[in-house]
Order: sequence, then C-alpha cells, then structure tokens
Amino acid sequence: MLTVMTFTILLCWVCALGGLMTYTSQSQTSVWDTKLQAIATRIMLVIPADKVGDMQDPPSVDGQIPGDVTQARLKLREDALDASEKQNSLNFQIWENGKRLIGRTPNAPATPLQPSFVDGFSSVTIDGQRWRVFSLSDSTNSVFVQVANLHSLIDREMRHEAFTALGITTALLVFVGFLMACAVRKSLEPIKDLDSAVRARHKFDLTPLPAVPLPTELQPLVASFNHLLKQLDQAIEGERRFIGDAAHELRTPLSALQAHGQIALRASTVEAKDAALVKLLAVAQRSTRLSDQLLDLARLDAGVNVSHQGTSDLSELLVYVAHEFDIHAQQNGRSISLAPEPCRIACNVDEIGILLRNLIDNALRYTTPGGRVRVSCGYGQSTGSTPGEHVFLEVADDGPGVPQSEHAHIFERFHRVPGSGGRGSGIGLSLVAGIAQLHNAVIHTGTGLDERGFRVRVQFPMPPDTER
Repeated sequence: MLTVMTFTILLCWVCALGGLMTYTSQSQTSVWDTKLQAIATRIMLVIPADKVGDMQDPPSVDGQIPGDVTQARLKLREDALDASEKQNSLNFQIWENGKRLIGRTPNAPATPLQPSFVDGFSSVTIDGQRWRVFSLSDSTNSVFVQVANLHSLIDREMRHEAFTALGITTALLVFVGFLMACAVRKSLEPIKDLDSAVRARHKFDLTPLPAVPLPTELQPLVASFNHLLKQLDQAIEGERRFIGDAAHELRTPLSALQAHGQIALRASTVEAKDAALVKLLAVAQRSTRLSDQLLDLARLDAGVNVSHQGTSDLSELLVYVAHEFDIHAQQNGRSISLAPEPCRIACNVDEIGILLRNLIDNALRYTTPGGRVRVSCGYGQSTGSTPGEHVFLEVADDGPGVPQSEHAHIFERFHRVPGSGGRGSGIGLSLVAGIAQLHNAVIHTGTGLDERGFRVRVQFPMPPDTER
C-alpha cells in the first residue's frame, strides 16, 4: 500500500510539474505582454501631438542615424539606472511616419523593432537576440511606439517562478505523503493484531473475527470473511454429520454381510448354504445401493455438477431411466407405466437421472407385489404460491402410501417412516430434495394411484425461450 501511495505522490508531482511549467510560461508571457502594452500606451499618451512634426534631426555623429534624439539625452547617475537598463532588456522606440526615429532607449537597436509597423505583438530576432515586441500607432498613423523586452529575461523569470512554485509544491506533497504514511501505518495496526490472532488459532477454529477495532472501510471485508467462516463451519459440521450418519448406516449391512457369510460357511447342507447366500446377495445389493446413494449425496453436497447445466428433453431421460428398472420390476411382480410428454428443462442430466432413479426405486420398494408405478412428465399450470406454467415430473404408486404427518419429514436425511419395516436408507428422497433445490424446482406430495399409495410431483421452472 505504501508503495502504491509513493508512486501516486510521484505521479502527482510529475503532473504538477508539467502543469506549473505550462501555467507559468503562459502566465509570464501574458504578464509581460500586458506590461509592454501598458508602457507603449503611456508613452504614446505623453507625446505632445503638436511637437512631433517640429522635431529637427540632430547632426549625424559617428555614423549615427539622423533623427536619433538619444544622442542628446540627459545623463543619469549610475546608481539611478534601472536593472532592466543594465541588462539591456526593456527598450522602446518612437518613430514618425515609420521613417524617422525621434526617440529610443540607449540600448534599443537603431533599426525598427517591428519593421512592418503593424499594431500588436510579435517576436523578432535582431543581432542574434530574440525580442518580444508590442507596436502601437496613433489615430493618424504618423507616430509609432514600439516597446520590446528580451525573451531571455522572460524565460529567466519564468524559470524562477516555476522553480519556486515547484519547491513549494514538492514540500507540500512530501508533507502530505508523510501524513498519509503515518495514517496508513496507524490504520493497519489493528490488521496486524488480527493477523497475529488468526495465526495463533487452533485448527478448525472458525469463530468469527472481531471487527470493532478495525477502520470502518475494512469492516465490510471482515464481515464478508466472517460470513465465509460461518458457511465453512456449516459445511464442516455437515460433513461430520454425514460421516457419522454414513458410518451408522453402513454398520448394519456390513454386520449382516459378515453374519450371512459365516452362516453360509457353517451350513451343513447345500440348501442351507444357498439360502444363506441368497440373503448375503440381498444384503450386498442393499449395501451397493446404499454406497451409491452416499456417493451421490457427497457429490451433491460438494456441488460437483452444479455448473454443467443445459437444456434437455425430460421425456427422453424419463424413458431411458425407467427402462433400467424393467427387469427388477418384473422379478418383484411390479409394473411400470410411462406417460411422457415431450418437454424441455434446463438441468444437469446426471443429477436429474439420480432424482428419477431414486423416485422410481422408492416407489417400487414400497409398493406391494402386483402393484403399479406410473411415471409421467409434461407441461402444467402451477398453483399455490408459484402460479404459472411449469414443467412437471411425477412418480405415483398404489402402495400403502405415507401418512400425511410424515410428508414434511420424508425428505430429511436418514429419516425412515415408522412401520416401513426397515426398508430404505432414508437417503433417496433427501437426494431428490437436494437436486430439486439446485434446479429451483418445487416438490408436491399427495395421494397416488386409485386414491391410494403415494405421489411425488416435481415442478421445474420453464426454461427461457421455450416454445410450445
């Protein structure tokens, strides 16, 4: 920060230098032009109009130009000469009819300072020296006054003024930079204390950081960091809870696998061994399904597939997933009927596939032998708090159903409906709820087929630019 401030002050110094040089140059030129114009005007006003034509040319002496009245000028004391006279700087000439020089300062050139005698300002070079000249004529264009000053004097005064202003500006900038550095160091002291406090914390200590001693400008940053710490703490707590629940859920099937394996090893007959192996296979299948659901739940919590969304045809996905359960349904004496209507939703295909599999598997698991499961999708009209057209996905069965009091809890993790006989892990419908939330979908539950059973309806928002 101090480095940025230093470069900022240096940049301001350079800009101030350029601005001062430009302003001083223009200001000094303007000031001297004003002076030249004022002097010329004063000289013109003091010349007697009735005496101009009576002035006689003095005799030529030492090759001086006739009409140069400065040959007869009065002598002044040396200490009375102006500094500009000594430096041969400010001079003037008085011309009659642009031809006769009737007066000039001692150091003024004998030739016209402005040969064209045009009124106004001009810059000329005479004997290698640059002059700034102002020429002024009377109303009859018979008398001309030309006042000039050396450019070198103007430049010298300009440099003096510029360096003086630059010195003052530099001192001010240095002083301001010192004050800013002190203020920044003082403001950053609480941050250093905060850094020390954070480094001294133990692992997984995610308590909020104090924001009171910090500058007001930095408090929103600390508040945002505390919000992030809170989210991280919730995520870690969720992971701990997930690991604990997963360990608890896996303990039972793993124990069952071990028990049925031991029974199969100790079986004295082939029939007993086959029976134990059948139970062992059923537990293994349940464990495999449980592992898949746990992995899906972990991926959902981590948000692995959140960004991979696109528009897909829900009916095609429904048919594809439902056919995966055909053999399983036939082996267990259940039937699956499909009622797909072509419709498109903005979704992650893998996540919607997980949602469908869990809904169909849950319906088949809780339906009695000979029962039916219907899977449908299409467009519909929303009711309740979200009116309007939507895309729906519905899975309904004619099983024993779910008590109305349990509808609000069956989507919680590891929740089992009382009286379910230990069927299910309590993960499937929680996956459905999590995926629906990621897709801004709304879940409705109700009675299934033939006024019995259970129905789950997921309402997805219409994708943008959808034409029906």
